Amino acid sequence: MDEGNEQYRIAVAEYQWVKENIKYRMSYWGDVTRTLAKREGHCGIKAELLVARLKEHGIKARYVEGRPLESDLPLLKLPPLQAHFWVEARVDGYWLTLDPTPDPGIAHLSGDTIPGSRLGTPQYITRWDEIPVWFKEFYNHRMLAPLRFLSNLNLDYHRRRGK
Repeated sequence: MDEGNEQYRIAVAEYQWVKENIKYRMSYWGDVTRTLAKREGHCGIKAELLVARLKEHGIKARYVEGRPLESDLPLLKLPPLQAHFWVEARVDGYWLTLDPTPDPGIAHLSGDTIPGSRLGTPQYITRWDEIPVWFKEFYNHRMLAPLRFLSNLNLDYHRRRGK
């Protein structure tokens, strides 16, 4: 098997692992170790974990941030927090899009993604090698804790309703 196909297989397997094993929640933005211990996180946290796992396999990866479709989640009604993060992995000479965000519990709410596709048509695309610290600090601000709580209640409601 050539290296490009092997890297594609690994990238897709890591994407599926993060998508299926890390529950989507509006949680505190910690580090990858915390995410693995809690097995939950929002799009940025899930993207960080996926990038770390890809880099462990020697696959170049970067973060992509954009403003996607309208959201039912209260936290994402705030314009500064409408950002959505996903990953691009350099495989076989091209950038493969991987969005591990919609876990199986909310795929009915947000639609599902497959490697190489995107939900909707995000605007204001930005690509980063690292997610800026200021973004994480802003997201973790204690004033936003009630909105994260309300968003998680909304997610739990949709999970119950979708099953």
